[in-house]
Amino acid sequence: MARRHADQPVIIDTHTHIVSSDHDRYPLNPRNLSGEWYKQSPHTDVEFLACMDATGVSKAVLVQPIGAYTYDNSYTADSAAKTPERFASACCIDMEADNPLGMLEHWAVKRKMQGIRLFALSARGDSWLDDERTYPVWERAAELGVHVIVTIFGHQLPQLRRVLERFPTTRVSLDHCGFPALDGPPFDAASPLFELATLGNLYCKVSSIVIDAASQDDAEPSQFIQKLVSEFGADHVMWGSDFCQTHDRTYDELVALAKDAFSCLSSEDQTWCFAGTAKSLWPSLA
Repeated sequence: MARRHADQPVIIDTHTHIVSSDHDRYPLNPRNLSGEWYKQSPHTDVEFLACMDATGVSKAVLVQPIGAYTYDNSYTADSAAKTPERFASACCIDMEADNPLGMLEHWAVKRKMQGIRLFALSARGDSWLDDERTYPVWERAAELGVHVIVTIFGHQLPQLRRVLERFPTTRVSLDHCGFPALDGPPFDAASPLFELATLGNLYCKVSSIVIDAASQDDAEPSQFIQKLVSEFGADHVMWGSDFCQTHDRTYDELVALAKDAFSCLSSEDQTWCFAGTAKSLWPSLA
């Protein structure tokens, strides 16, 4: 278990990626995305657990690294099953394939992965996110109690609104807060994100990428976090390192970065952002 003193708060990292060193059992099948982080700084489940223990991070969500394995969730699923007291897991399925519903059944029911990541990034224009062909997957995920994670860019937020409104009881996590445009206080450019707070079923994941973006031009990331919490509530905000895809710093440096960024909040709000929100969305981590 993580070495955590009694007076230290519980920390749950809601956005992590791991890569196996056994390429025969878990062959790499990289998606055509920028960067080869999975070769530059891969961490196995055991290596990542050591990082967690060294920094006092109690538990984590293993998110399928589509950049490394595309839709083969085997390593993420196996690692979470091996250490269920520390890890929850989220699969990624090909929503444009012939049978995405069957894929969901395989990974969520047979392999017991607790979340599904809808990787719907589109550099320009809309993606398949709100296509009616995806509705059976949304409906089945709700029936199974599988948590839905959405990965999109900011210009796709209108699509996200449509599915949030169509499935109002489905709680959805937004990776990297949707990569918002951060132009400094009062963050008018990010207003499309803040406008979704009124729906009540969207949860924002503040990753290292978001903290870095909020730090540009000598800005303080705490200003964006305060704004985000004021709009959504601390119980709808969580932290995720994006390690080891984000690997320009060590894990302990990314944890320290987050602690500093969230230190502007009250102790109660920090508890929500570092653990409470994650526990509410991932019951196995409670």
